[in-house]
Amino acid sequence: MNTKKIKTLLITIISILFIVPSVSLATSMADLVFVVDQSGSMFNEFNWISNSLLQIDSKIKSKGISANYGLAGFEYTTGSQSTQYGIDNAWADLPSDISDIISEADWAANNLYGGIERGYHAVDWATDNFTWTGGDYAKVMVMITDEDVDYGETYTYEGLYGERALKKKMKDEDILLNVITFSHLFNVWDDVAFAKEDYIGLFDLDLLKNESLNFTEHFTNAKINEIMEHEPTAPVPEPNTMLLLGVGLLFLGSLCRKKNFSKAVSV
Repeated sequence: MNTKKIKTLLITIISILFIVPSVSLATSMADLVFVVDQSGSMFNEFNWISNSLLQIDSKIKSKGISANYGLAGFEYTTGSQSTQYGIDNAWADLPSDISDIISEADWAANNLYGGIERGYHAVDWATDNFTWTGGDYAKVMVMITDEDVDYGETYTYEGLYGERALKKKMKDEDILLNVITFSHLFNVWDDVAFAKEDYIGLFDLDLLKNESLNFTEHFTNAKINEIMEHEPTAPVPEPNTMLLLGVGLLFLGSLCRKKNFSKAVSV
């Protein structure tokens, strides 16, 4: 193979190595966490998680997706934060076994308590405190609540307040936020929930309560599509790929120098 052909081959290989890692491929991995209002009216919602999670996971896996799960209850505080009522919030960090999530949801269903539901603050806390896998794993958060957002206007981030602040944080942290709540509360979350083209991650709590099987099917399909279509915000070439790229460039440079030297000698 002459020098010209070798150079052409190397340029082709280097171009592939450089371009391919920068292309966002369909995600096949996800962290999926539930952040659930732990007030006295939420027995059915925790029970839905207990009864449906195995089915959800089975269908997700059937599409070739590997998923981790987590759960956090909230009222004024969230997850592992202490409460004002002597009752703990549900808390199962990533990655927890499905059996642990089910057990924690069952426990929470029987340990509900009244209070103030700070939904925006709960999402913020969950974003910062779940042990996300990172990398190409999609970060899917599902907020479940039957209440308005208490003290929502007091939530701040990057100099913004309320829903605008949370919207920016979800974008900055690449969180795919879904919200299951009553339709008359959609306006509290519609700027924050994950949206793409004509889809938005808002789900009617009435459907979950009254048509649980249909809801689970619809919800699971939506999660599968979200995960598979997710594009990481900052794809970076792997170190091994960059090393190969560097070696290729050095070799190409060496060939060019050798060819120039040969020309000089022949002259």
